[in-house]
Amino acid sequence: MSLSRKNKTEKIKPHVGSLLLSEPFNPEPNFKRAVVLISQHDQRGSIGFILNKPTPLLINDVLEDFPEFKAHVHWGGNQRLDSVYYIHTISHLKGAQPISNGIFWGGDYEHLKLLVETRQVRPDQIKFLAGYNAWSPRKLAKEIREENWWVTDADPQSAFKEPSDTAWGNILQRNGHVYGIMNDFPEDPGFN
Repeated sequence: MSLSRKNKTEKIKPHVGSLLLSEPFNPEPNFKRAVVLISQHDQRGSIGFILNKPTPLLINDVLEDFPEFKAHVHWGGNQRLDSVYYIHTISHLKGAQPISNGIFWGGDYEHLKLLVETRQVRPDQIKFLAGYNAWSPRKLAKEIREENWWVTDADPQSAFKEPSDTAWGNILQRNGHVYGIMNDFPEDPGFN
């Protein structure tokens, strides 16, 4: 489906630190209204985490040695569901890798636990993600050409502050995208 639209998602190519916004009729059900942060994009392919699919589980329910912390684990994608990753805004976390302006990936796990135990980290500064998504070289570019995804730059507001159920549409609206209005529509019109 080709639409004539003027918005901030048209000319941006995927890169580390970009967000992929699923088109509303994406044929892959796991990506319905998904917001994906790209953490790796090179000649080997691309890796990204779905940011707006929280589970009911808290991180200390999933990882036995993690201190009590009111942060939900999100479903990050269908690869390596047995692993938990984290993105965050904690610039002073040892070993954290910058992804985008103010957004980091991973870091020293023991240092993170210490920061949580001493209340130096708030739940709105971090997202824990079970699994990730991966694309082989050129696969993501093909899906973007087919308009399964729109691309924009990530920022801490989009990655951490948006409510999960409205993040997709809010980010599209902020970027001037015509489909942003669909945020108010049910995902399945049959339930309207």
